[in-house]
Amino acid sequence: MKPALLLVIASFTLAAQIGQYPPGQIPGQYPPGRFPGGGNPNGGNSGGGNSRGSGKNSKSDRQSASESSQTYRGVVRKLEGSSMDLELEDTRFLIIDFSAASPKPPDLKVGDGADVAATEDKDGMFHATSIQFDRDIAKTINENDEISLQQQQEGRTGPPPTILVRPDSAADPDDSGPPVLKHGKPPQRASTPIPDDAPTKPSRSTPAAPASNSRLALVEKAREVAATFLEGLPNYVVQESATRYVSETRQPSWNVIDIVSAEVVFDEHKESYRNIQINGKPSKKPPEESGAWSTGEFGTILGSLFSPYTNADFKYAQDDTILHRSASVFDFKVLRVRSNWRISMSGQYILPAYRGSVWIDKETAEVLRLEMQGKEIPEAFPEISIETAVDYDSIRLGTPDKFLLPVHSEILSCLRGSNECQRNVIEFRNYHKFTGESNIEFK
Repeated sequence: MKPALLLVIASFTLAAQIGQYPPGQIPGQYPPGRFPGGGNPNGGNSGGGNSRGSGKNSKSDRQSASESSQTYRGVVRKLEGSSMDLELEDTRFLIIDFSAASPKPPDLKVGDGADVAATEDKDGMFHATSIQFDRDIAKTINENDEISLQQQQEGRTGPPPTILVRPDSAADPDDSGPPVLKHGKPPQRASTPIPDDAPTKPSRSTPAAPASNSRLALVEKAREVAATFLEGLPNYVVQESATRYVSETRQPSWNVIDIVSAEVVFDEHKESYRNIQINGKPSKKPPEESGAWSTGEFGTILGSLFSPYTNADFKYAQDDTILHRSASVFDFKVLRVRSNWRISMSGQYILPAYRGSVWIDKETAEVLRLEMQGKEIPEAFPEISIETAVDYDSIRLGTPDKFLLPVHSEILSCLRGSNECQRNVIEFRNYHKFTGESNIEFK
């Protein structure tokens, strides 16, 4: 089975998924000490900023997992039902199941340090065989998080780099390198999925000279718009079509895996899916169980980026024109300890640091394009690179008013130690108001 990608965005699922949040707070975000009350990171409605997966970690079946236990040292960040989320010192989170032979210790609680011996099955799921308390590791991890928050961030030196460069392999002189998403404003899009060829090189012009702090007034206005516009969205439904590609060669040759279509229902600020089809055939499973999938483009990713808690560092880059609208481009970066972009594969996930660029309309302060690249991905995580881009436009939903909504998105990820990369090209069409009730079940 191919890895799946869900951006909340394996199989591998890269998901950009972030829940609704009150001003200044986003579910799944946490200060040092982490996950108040054992809350679920990136919990809430499907939305932007997350990735999750449900499939194998390799291009075919995973290599057979060792039958012997391996000990993982970390801090308990979540206890729910028959499993726990354990944050390791390398910043990964393992989802470890308890069992009758190794049940949850009655006094184990969120925030405890633990040495957990566990086995990993062929699907990448972890199962505890023994659990011992460890105060030292809890102190070490929490102190490292506090130090990370205090560290000064590096200054901007140019356009945001792509993360899709594998450090474990050197390119041949005639090799164009691994695939990258096209950076900068998108070309005019056709009504059909983009051609099956490699992405072109970034086309952004040379950044302008550093601007004064007055430029950041536009960022503050965009922050206000992002914090309030979700509340003003009416219920609607939109047709989503995702063409999923894979390449297994160093010089990318994109082959179509399948085309997934679904109706996305936005009802009372909650996002759900219905009428899911894969290659034109109905599917009863959630999209992420069949391969790469993305959620969160409908505003929550913007709410996260501009949240005071995320504390993104914005730097003016240049002025640009996009969708015939005058915009300012800002590069940004978010520290790992402030991130709520969840990227998951079966049995584990990360909340990586990320950086990217955002195009903000000078007049309305609406975001017209957003690019994100994951950073500081731990070496033990099966994916070595993840990046995504979302394009927004003003859409009428059968009323005179217009609403900022996604119209196009792309996701690109590559496996560690492999030439295999996955790419999703997503189109959102036929927005209209949604009325009535719907019961959506996955069986």
